[in-house]
Amino acid sequence: MKNYTMTISTHLQTLTLAGKLISDNKTEEACVLLDELLGQSECDDITRLCAMALRERSQTDLPMYLRDLEEEDKQINVFDLVLQSVPPVQVVSYTALNTMIELYSSGVSSFTHLNIGIGKGRFEMKMLQELSKLSPEQMPRLIKIIGIDIDTASLRETGEAIQHLANTLFPATTKIEYTPVFAFAEAITPGTWAEIQNHDTDLLGVVSAFTLHHIPTLELRQEVLQKIAACDPTLFMLLEPDVDHFTPDLSERLVNCWNLFGTIFKLVDQNGLQEKEAKAIKYKFFGREIEDILGNEEDKRSEKHEEADVWAGRLKTAGFNLHHLVRYREGAAVIPQDTQTLKVSHNAEQKFTTTEYEGIPMVAMFTASRQL
Repeated sequence: MKNYTMTISTHLQTLTLAGKLISDNKTEEACVLLDELLGQSECDDITRLCAMALRERSQTDLPMYLRDLEEEDKQINVFDLVLQSVPPVQVVSYTALNTMIELYSSGVSSFTHLNIGIGKGRFEMKMLQELSKLSPEQMPRLIKIIGIDIDTASLRETGEAIQHLANTLFPATTKIEYTPVFAFAEAITPGTWAEIQNHDTDLLGVVSAFTLHHIPTLELRQEVLQKIAACDPTLFMLLEPDVDHFTPDLSERLVNCWNLFGTIFKLVDQNGLQEKEAKAIKYKFFGREIEDILGNEEDKRSEKHEEADVWAGRLKTAGFNLHHLVRYREGAAVIPQDTQTLKVSHNAEQKFTTTEYEGIPMVAMFTASRQL
């Protein structure tokens, strides 16, 4: 184990040196180091992915979200596997799901659910499956679901899945409406925001998981959060990586990237997945994020993650109050048992939750509302 740790440290030192050379416009010297590193037999996945991203830096003019929209193996298609097999993502996703189910099961006759970055609607499918088990007295009469995304295929698939569940699991007395919105979060039109604000249901719940860090500037991030706050949601659940990939300093991003994804890879390796599944998680999903974080110039980067305390401050500036987690709903999804080595930390001062492993923060969760 000691030798393994020393090898990883040496690899990181080499990568950091290469990053500094690239920043100093000494690309040829950096490539010599990177090629030597990639040629080593003990080069592990996190080293290889970071080295490849630096080695092939700035060889595309397309931001990440435009590169694989037409591919069968596009990143969103691997997310189910990530959700099932990456403990920090499991913990925050299942907790957010339980929290929203608790809210919507409170006996209201109608509610509106907004997901900014809805993807294929996996969250909504599980949510509706749980809500379909409610007694007639608790069952809402109207459920409005608004999905924001930039993948038209995913928006369409989500609508089809929602319609199927509405037809097969819910009584005729419950109406389920779905409104797909093709837009970046920062480009949602005033008309759509007005529709959300005037939802005409008993309450509004909002979820955004691993989406808002794609907003390119700090000003636009604050603006989007203020627009969400202006809709006065009863509950807003925000899930984001707890790491600084916003910094323009390539060497800093490299170390942060190594720590976050290297730690995630350790957890993936502990799960005993088949090699094909592990490779898909590392290379098809997180590998593309590493490529974006380390391999793109500033104006082309999409994965600009920020640390949890920064998001907490931004939420408060937008007018939100942060709350400690509500209880789990009995019988709903629970935190997987194989994540016992994962530490779930609650920031008492700023009232957010983050997941840690071996001292490395990974994914944070915020429970917010305009009410005290």
